[in-house]
Amino acid sequence: MNAISVHNLGKKFKLFTSPGGRFLEYLSAGKVTRHADFWALRDISFDIPRGTTFGVVGQNGSGKSTLLSILAGVLEASEGAFEINGKVSAILELGSGFHPEFSGKDNIYMYGSIMGLSKKEIDKKFDEIVRFSELGDFIDQPLRTYSSGMTVRLAFSVAVNVNADILIVDEALAVGDAIFQHRCFRKIQEMQAAGKTILYVGHDTEAVRSLCNSALLLDGGYIIERGDPNTVVNKYYAIIADRERTYKEGGLIEHGEIPKDGYDTKFNFVERLNDAHIVCQDPKNVRELTVEVQSTPRKVIFVHEPSQISYTVKIESGSSLAFAIGILPEAWNKTPQGIKFDIDIILDGEKETIFSWVLQPKRNLGDRGWHNFFIPLEKFSGNEVSISFITLSSSDNLSHFWAAWGWNKIVKMKPEKLEDVAQFNDFSTDNMSNQINYGNKKAEIAGFQLLDENGNPKNLFKSGELSIINVQVLFNEDIDSNFAVGYNIFSKFGRVYGTCTLWQGIKIGKHKKGDLITINFSQKLCLAPGFYSIDIGVANSISPSDVEDYDYRSSILLFQIESLKEFCGVIDLDAKIQLK
Repeated sequence: MNAISVHNLGKKFKLFTSPGGRFLEYLSAGKVTRHADFWALRDISFDIPRGTTFGVVGQNGSGKSTLLSILAGVLEASEGAFEINGKVSAILELGSGFHPEFSGKDNIYMYGSIMGLSKKEIDKKFDEIVRFSELGDFIDQPLRTYSSGMTVRLAFSVAVNVNADILIVDEALAVGDAIFQHRCFRKIQEMQAAGKTILYVGHDTEAVRSLCNSALLLDGGYIIERGDPNTVVNKYYAIIADRERTYKEGGLIEHGEIPKDGYDTKFNFVERLNDAHIVCQDPKNVRELTVEVQSTPRKVIFVHEPSQISYTVKIESGSSLAFAIGILPEAWNKTPQGIKFDIDIILDGEKETIFSWVLQPKRNLGDRGWHNFFIPLEKFSGNEVSISFITLSSSDNLSHFWAAWGWNKIVKMKPEKLEDVAQFNDFSTDNMSNQINYGNKKAEIAGFQLLDENGNPKNLFKSGELSIINVQVLFNEDIDSNFAVGYNIFSKFGRVYGTCTLWQGIKIGKHKKGDLITINFSQKLCLAPGFYSIDIGVANSISPSDVEDYDYRSSILLFQIESLKEFCGVIDLDAKIQLK
């Protein structure tokens, strides 16, 4: 049974340019309109099974807090429905649900009564709440005298002690100090063990990786990724890196890269537009168009209204889908709600959405220009499938719905290029479709292997065995800065270990375009039994807080650890015991 079920949820707000406009619309009883509709959420659907922990991540303004406020009963949805099975305790915005003039003690009793507890029940829990919050004598002081850390201590302490079936936490833990955060996460783990359902929202991606059974990524009010927390978090990192790069590079017109000469085109969707099945109000609003990208003419499929363009295609082994999405510049400031781009594949009657993205060029400068993507289609190889390119908008005014699918085609690596990557071990290439890759590709990862101490490819190790992570880096531009190559090892609970050449005191130095270097990382895998993944990255570390990503590959290698030695945790510290 699901603890929370959400179906096509949406929340619309009215935006007025001035208080006078709001007042005039109110006086006219709806005859005069002075507002613009803003959809903070649209088409949100998901289920949270009872007893699981579900994470929600996204940038500021993506709709996370709006979603939780609806589920907590603070806001009403504009469309859709949701179902809550159980008593909910929520920690929303800092201090939400508390009265600033009441003392901490009074707020405890007020919140407890709202949650349906009697005074006698609150009396029994009062000492534990105060002890957990560590407020001491401040419990009798007005809430307005509390610091933000003290307020969140009180909020969390009350929320976890009211015997709720479902706990909703919205970024509140980021305010507490390190010790209190550790205590909170331990309490959350106790609630997980007790079978409670937890909905966790925050920017602490490691907490999402370690705590959550599944997660979703919100961007621009839409779900653009859901499922395994590692995949969702990596997608979140990719969005942040891409938008930060766009911000730094200012007038960049194109994001990402199109396939180079090493690929053959197997199916060109633009050239085969006449063969497509088009669903929209006026088929004339879907047509071929030529645009200039960095002074180079390219053909796109221009769509002037919400539409679905479907093709029937036979997928060859080793094929990938290369495409771009974009909104024409004239419409950047005239589409406040943005445009959603989806790609669905239907095989044997089963539909799978392989791509979903929202562009909002008016709100996000990084959404301007053309955005290239590359998706492996290996799981569909050998089958005839239906591929649909879908564009949607939540706006009622479609006069500036000027979207386009750019140079979309199915490509396959040329045979001679396949030989170049034969060095990749099979264990990693089987999982390439799950990778999230990003970076400006000034330098890129040209090869990678996981080896044993003798230099042989290996993916099954005994705990404590020596391993070698072999990385080849190709320079696509002259690099003058001192850059770094590094890796991270992840378990299903989060990052286990990470290092890089910079931290190890290794200076790589300057390199010219076309240079190829090899880096070997040697380490003993003193890890607990289980499965692990490795991320590899190449970056220019301008400062500890400013990193320019050249190439980052997530889950690029996978391996398994076996051990006959018993211990708990993630890392074997090889403890020695002396008895005297």
